[in-house]
Amino acid sequence: MYNTLYPKANIDEYKIKTENITLILQKNDCQPYNESADYLINTPGCFIPNYLKTFKLKEARPIKKTCGERAVFIKKISNDIIKFKINQHKMTNYNKGEKYTCCYKFARPSIVLGKIDNTALRYSPCEYFTNDTEAPLEHEVIVVTCFLIRTKNKVIYEDAYAIIKKIKVINQDEKEKSWNILILGMDTMSRARIYKSMPKTAAYLSQNNWLDYRGYQKVGYNTFPNVMALLTGKEVSTVYKACSSGMDSCNELVIWSAFKKAGYVTGTGEEYLQLPDTFAKRGYKNSPTDHYLRPLFLTGENRIGSLVCTKKVSSGRHILDYASQFANEYKTDKFFGMYWFNSYSHNLENIPALIDGDIVDFFKSLNDTGILNNTFIFFLSDHGIRYGTQRIPYESYYEERLPMLFVWVPQTYKDIYFKEYNNMVLNQNRLVTPYDVRLTLGDIMVSSTNTIPKINTEACSKCVSIFNEIPPERSCKDVNVEDKWCTCHKLESISENDLDTHRSLQLSVSYLQDKMKNIPTISCMECIVLKLKKVLRAHTYRDESSNSTYFVLAFVLTPGDVGYEATIVKRNNEFIIMQPTYTISSYNARGSCVIEPNHRSYCICKKKANCKSKH
Repeated sequence: MYNTLYPKANIDEYKIKTENITLILQKNDCQPYNESADYLINTPGCFIPNYLKTFKLKEARPIKKTCGERAVFIKKISNDIIKFKINQHKMTNYNKGEKYTCCYKFARPSIVLGKIDNTALRYSPCEYFTNDTEAPLEHEVIVVTCFLIRTKNKVIYEDAYAIIKKIKVINQDEKEKSWNILILGMDTMSRARIYKSMPKTAAYLSQNNWLDYRGYQKVGYNTFPNVMALLTGKEVSTVYKACSSGMDSCNELVIWSAFKKAGYVTGTGEEYLQLPDTFAKRGYKNSPTDHYLRPLFLTGENRIGSLVCTKKVSSGRHILDYASQFANEYKTDKFFGMYWFNSYSHNLENIPALIDGDIVDFFKSLNDTGILNNTFIFFLSDHGIRYGTQRIPYESYYEERLPMLFVWVPQTYKDIYFKEYNNMVLNQNRLVTPYDVRLTLGDIMVSSTNTIPKINTEACSKCVSIFNEIPPERSCKDVNVEDKWCTCHKLESISENDLDTHRSLQLSVSYLQDKMKNIPTISCMECIVLKLKKVLRAHTYRDESSNSTYFVLAFVLTPGDVGYEATIVKRNNEFIIMQPTYTISSYNARGSCVIEPNHRSYCICKKKANCKSKH
């Protein structure tokens, strides 16, 4: 029988001899990956099937609306001076030929009880300007408002801008060669999804020799545990505890704080602030980095058609523009930037293709301005699609668990650290986690500076930087990836009438029913105890090392047609449900009676009989 957990690897080897070293590489690791292969990675410790061969993705249809057309532009003259440019032709779309006037104001964090608070804004008085007016750049975020003179208070145009204001950089004791780091994160983007939905970006990365980590494995359910694994290296329970009083209380755990201590200029930003599961939750009251973009999006984000807009520009394009400014300002200094966008990919109605060309232009711009000569770029995600009709096919099991990870390595680094780069190439055919990426960032810091804060991963003692060769025997157990999330196996279809499958299904439904009975709700409301309606898919796989059989089941409960995916392990004739068990259905609006938001996906609310709520 075919061993799905540890398939036989091709162990033919050959040697690459260089002036100083001899590399011994597995034959199937050295040759370019063939997308028609039956596997994504194939090692003694981890076999991930190439689900892309049968994976089908249907994105939402775009709604042809825009954020508007920008008519007022701001040019940065120097670090202290800006100039306003009004495109009179474009402004006619707003003033309709009538006389108008415009003013600008700076937006900055509020002061609450004498302390800065980045979760709200305060504004300077609005100063009038005309075309070619120069003004001091006092703060980074600027709001422009234009009015008709006739009506005085009728706003015809409003826009928001972020113009980076460079801070004074103190020369640090650094090595002769140093490298910058830019992390660009895109929510809910599996490797499969970028190839299917963003063909321009995928082609650009491939044609320009970016490294493509096919076995990049998530370690938790949603954004927070996966991003914080990379940023802190700690167990998610430790992070939740440390951050329980707000993100400010745990910022010292985040890797950009270590980079700042090492002399790097730091920056971060994330858009689509209304999302409930952004990695920064409600954000930071104090700026976590030298540059923090949140105030821009606090000026007002609105959904228009398929886009999330911050005034006249989509929030995602704002992220790209600011990340480009940040990298350009500090390209001759050392910088660490992490910029994350959600609005083109997080929800089912979001469409990644709408930002496809902009991302290619962004990477081309970094190349044209020389930034890529000394900057590592990590283009990555947190997970794949977690809910909706896309979760019905069995391929979604892998898609949801395998986010994208592409890495640009500067040529200057390749020339000096030949062995380390070859390890990076080889590790494209290895199981890789966010903990490994964190250690890689730490190694870049070590190679760039003599001030070396220790970067570790408490949650994964066996994880290593991808500058080191990852052992081919590595398995999920080695890197603290729970069985629930592990993809190192080939799912085999099994009949729902199979006795063990039936027992697994009963266990899953009973678990959910018990959970529904005990969910706290508001007065006079309760959760309906749902019943099995149908099985969507049933699969199994074996782990011979632990003498265990796993069952992966997706099914629908009624009323409400709520779908769930459950993983059950049979070991020594005992069936155990692996936690967590989450819904794979779209957002449940009928669970609004629950007290804890996390319970919404398990509840269809109904009013209790003969109950009168007390007011």
